[in-house]
Amino acid sequence: MYAIPPLALALLLSLGTTLAPSAATASSAAKPIEVPSHRAATVRLLVNPTRSGKVLDVRNELDVPVEATLRLSRLVNVAGLRDGVIRKTVPPRSQLRVATLVKRQVGYPLMYRHSFSYGMIYAPDPSRRMAGGHIGGHAYALPWKGGPFRISQGAGGDYSHNTTKGRYAVDIAMPVGTPIVAARAGTVVKVRDGQRGRFPDPAGNYVRIEHADGTHSAYLHLRRGSLQVSPGQQVKVGTRLGESGNTGRSTGPHLHFVVQKKVGDELASIPFRFAQPVDSLPNFAMSEP
Repeated sequence: MYAIPPLALALLLSLGTTLAPSAATASSAAKPIEVPSHRAATVRLLVNPTRSGKVLDVRNELDVPVEATLRLSRLVNVAGLRDGVIRKTVPPRSQLRVATLVKRQVGYPLMYRHSFSYGMIYAPDPSRRMAGGHIGGHAYALPWKGGPFRISQGAGGDYSHNTTKGRYAVDIAMPVGTPIVAARAGTVVKVRDGQRGRFPDPAGNYVRIEHADGTHSAYLHLRRGSLQVSPGQQVKVGTRLGESGNTGRSTGPHLHFVVQKKVGDELASIPFRFAQPVDSLPNFAMSEP
């Protein structure tokens, strides 16, 4: 075993169980950032070399906090770290150090594999503020029963949340058959219930609801044959719409939830907020009481 130099110890990330027992930890505060007005905000992993290895930062340019997930594997010549998962909450418009990779033996290459993803912790409406600076706007109930679940892709996600219609959407990974319920009262305006797989509609089976203020909420990738509502039907918060599935352009079972408003003849995704954190529900049985 090689001894870890004091400087290297001081640079190691506070990773909890992902650190070797003998490794030291260090905190890393988020640094505020400014985003040029002409460029769309994103969440990115930045990897920069240092004299002793590499540092990995997450730059969150969104107006909402995100949970960043970094997976490290096949570590070679890396001091103090093991293969594992690092999760960090990155405040809005800030940059946070999530990992520091220090060479165990100077003069030899440092190698590793990594994957990066993130999810919004909540999605507020930044256009409305209440007293004390708290986020205003309508608070949407969680549109499912069961859990707790995690957001697998948040606003501005590179895979599919990068268009006008879906920029502020969230994907919540959950088992097929999870009860999906209305997150806000309104009128069902459109449904699809007969699609078997990926084609023809990328949204798969879905329910679209129009609200009193003219905005829409949409629930995508639902299970074929599970829908319990039809166009023209009035729904309340908690009305069962159907079951989650894996239809349409879906890489795995999940619910795609988005709030939109009409802009001319098109629908545009808009920021929204949930009434409670996504992973706050207890793990109760996914069935009707």
